[in-house]
Amino acid sequence: MRSSRAASVLVENEMIDSRTQDESGLVCAACEGDKEALQMLLKANWGWLKGLVYSVLGGAQDLDDVMQEICLRVIQRIRTLREPERFRGWLAVLARREAISHCRSRRPKAISLDGSPLPEHADDDVDDPAEDLERKELYGRVLEAVRALPEKYREVFMLAHSGELTYAQIAEVLDVPITTMQIRLVRARQMIRSQINGEKVQENERYG
Repeated sequence: MRSSRAASVLVENEMIDSRTQDESGLVCAACEGDKEALQMLLKANWGWLKGLVYSVLGGAQDLDDVMQEICLRVIQRIRTLREPERFRGWLAVLARREAISHCRSRRPKAISLDGSPLPEHADDDVDDPAEDLERKELYGRVLEAVRALPEKYREVFMLAHSGELTYAQIAEVLDVPITTMQIRLVRARQMIRSQINGEKVQENERYG
């Protein structure tokens, strides 16, 4: 059993290393002006990147506009990247700065409860109207709970539920140790459950 588990971890690590090498090659090509390589990079990282920006904005308002601005910044600055293997971290910093800048420039507005969905939307094919209503109400409470999370917890939750990054990659994007990332994710899920259940939530800063 232990040898089988170790073999599985080894295979997964080899696959991650292979993807990292492939991505580094695309980054090198993009830095040399290869537009197709740049498009492939953006497409491959679009899901988690959108989740990260969503977490900074606190909702879907202006999300598409900010994503377009980030694309322009990447096109303008990709040549400044000196370490291709650090592309995701570089992209995360660029995106976060753009999103923060946008937040500072816009006037405060109320966030509606009928905003855009999280990366994974519940199935809409529900036959029972009562079940559909209950699902939508629960979904609305979850969405509102996610929006209410402190930013560092909202970020890790959105990245983890994008389904596109490993824990190690999420830690790299957030520039924190993997243990800190895991603690934040556990804490984020606890805070969401507590808010949905109407319990008092207290953030423990001592644990990440």
